[in-house]
Amino acid sequence: MNTHLRERVEALLGQYSEVTLGTCGQVGPQLTFVSCELRNHVLLLFLARSSDHLFNLEQQSQLALLTPTWKLDGQADSSGQVAAPHSWQIVVSVQPSRLHILSDDGQSIVETIDF
Repeated sequence: MNTHLRERVEALLGQYSEVTLGTCGQVGPQLTFVSCELRNHVLLLFLARSSDHLFNLEQQSQLALLTPTWKLDGQADSSGQVAAPHSWQIVVSVQPSRLHILSDDGQSIVETIDF
């Protein structure tokens, strides 16, 4: 990915400290607000250790993240060695596959970036 595009994507992803996480798996569809942080070009999610999302992600690592200005499809990876801010949390890194930039009203896609 070229430098200009990477900077643009990171600016978009870094706008929010909370996102809506969507997963589907053994526990069924789950939607939750989770804390997030962009660190060293990697988007990190901070999930409660008891979260049903973790059960879903064990079987199907696909996830979707949603904010008022973008939607991100990707894969979860919880094998990293990043420390969570709190002992009751676990860190999940996101490997993005597709970023949809939404219109100002959040109702339609105005641009799509594939990774």
